[in-house]
Amino acid sequence: MCYFVEKCVTIRLGDSMLPNKVIYKGKEFETIGFIKLNNGSFLILQNDEDTIYLDLNKLKLNLDLNFEIKDPTKVEIVLMDYIVEAIKNDIRNGKYQSKNDLKRDIVDLNKYINTHAEFLSNMKQLDFKDDVVNKIITSLLSYFDETIKDTPLNFDGITSFKVDGKDFIKYRDRDGHIKIMDDNVDNRNFIEQFKSKQNESKYFNLEDGNESALNIAEDMNKYQKTSVDLSEVGEIKEAPRSQVLPTITMQKYNDELDKRIVGNVESSVYYDEKDDKVLTAKQEGSKVVVSEVNEATTSSINEYGETILDEDKSIEYPPYDEEVVAEYLYTNKNNKIDKFVRHYLNYFTLNQINFILNNFSLDEELVVLLNERKDQFMKEMEQTKQKEKPKVKILTLNNQSKAAFVDTLLLSFVVGLVSGMYLIILILMIMS
Repeated sequence: MCYFVEKCVTIRLGDSMLPNKVIYKGKEFETIGFIKLNNGSFLILQNDEDTIYLDLNKLKLNLDLNFEIKDPTKVEIVLMDYIVEAIKNDIRNGKYQSKNDLKRDIVDLNKYINTHAEFLSNMKQLDFKDDVVNKIITSLLSYFDETIKDTPLNFDGITSFKVDGKDFIKYRDRDGHIKIMDDNVDNRNFIEQFKSKQNESKYFNLEDGNESALNIAEDMNKYQKTSVDLSEVGEIKEAPRSQVLPTITMQKYNDELDKRIVGNVESSVYYDEKDDKVLTAKQEGSKVVVSEVNEATTSSINEYGETILDEDKSIEYPPYDEEVVAEYLYTNKNNKIDKFVRHYLNYFTLNQINFILNNFSLDEELVVLLNERKDQFMKEMEQTKQKEKPKVKILTLNNQSKAAFVDTLLLSFVVGLVSGMYLIILILMIMS
């Protein structure tokens, strides 16, 4: 898309020179914001009639910028279309009391985009794949809406969990101490609660998303929810009758494994400071079991706003699908996937087996089983090779399979978008 700009008036903004006003198609626009992406750089412009964006690379202005101006990709154009349409909707709904409020929102959005590496990384995987982008535009818009809605609230370090059917929220305060709140008086997940509270005060709408989320958590802990007091487990002297044995067991667990555990005997909630894990102790017959509690993060909330992570949730493995499994392997390289590998052991392709062996730390038994499967593949390939005529080479087919596999990895972001609930079930496996 080529833009014809008749006139620009520049004003210094920080260390760069950007147009203050732009005459575009015979109409004068004011610059109200700027968005920098992986490749493209865009001015957001507004006049009394419309809000638009212009690709900075098409303006051909002699600007003193501290970065290289490049052509935007198709996925970046889709994002900018989304942003401008969102701005127009907010203006129609009366969100902004002044133009300065709108400008601050755009500044916050630009900062959010450029401080969230995963967001830019996901977009980068679609660079110059226009045919793919065209097919998944609807999914992309849904992804943008979910990812940058109500920015810049940042939930890093804030989780929720269940113990004995009761809900709790965990966060780390300004001094680095873990705080846990009873969350049994609200039937909304913690993300919905935080976003709802964000509208109450500018104190919860700061430029720093982490600071805003922390302010909300501390306000909830002080005025809205019951704080769960945590004591060093070794100093706990009394406990309810039902918690006496679990408490003694947790104390022995703490001492024998050289842990640093704090806890609350009434709720049976414990926190391992050394390993950053929430624990609980429960009497089962004549023994007491200490177990790790699954924590739900923002990625554990499904499209219906439900927390899909549950301590009692049983997981059903879907039928094997080569592309979805390839996506799962690629996006979980830093996670433990032993259960996943055991379930699909007899379905993996040779390429997938090699990928698993080269990228994951597995128990010895699984490594042996995978290598046995690999040897079986190699024998079958050799037998097939001997039966085929010389001109028919298995290598050709193998290369095609490998290319398809690599392409699947490169497009992991796309697969994640279009797989929907199917992939969500797979992602749960890592948390089981």
